[in-house]
Amino acid sequence: MAKVADFIKALSALSGVDGYLLAEGRGQILSHNLSDCDSYMPWVQTLVQRCTLLSASLNGDQLRGLFFQEDDRLIYLFPIRQYQLVVMQHAESHNVDLFEQIEALIQETVESG
Repeated sequence: MAKVADFIKALSALSGVDGYLLAEGRGQILSHNLSDCDSYMPWVQTLVQRCTLLSASLNGDQLRGLFFQEDDRLIYLFPIRQYQLVVMQHAESHNVDLFEQIEALIQETVESG
C-alpha cells in the first residue's frame, strides 16, 4: 500500500490536480479525495473498457488514457494495468501539460515495480 500512497502523493503534487480516484479494475476504490467517488465507478469502468476495445480495433494500440470536459472541469481517465485512475482538473487551470505529466508519472511508477 506504500506504493499507492507514494503515487497519490506525487499525483496530488502536480499542478492542476483538483481531485482523483484510484480503483482496482473491478471497482474497489483504493484511494480518492472526491466526495461522491462511488458515483464515478460504473461509468468509468464502462468508458475505459469500451475505449480500450475501440483503440485496439482502430489502430492496434493500447489505450494510454482519455479526457473530456464536463461543465467547468476536465476529467482524465487512465487504465493502469489492473487499475483505473480518474483525475479532475478545473477547466480554468493553466496546466495544459497535465495529461502528459500524469502519463509520465504512471510510466515511472509502473517501470519501478
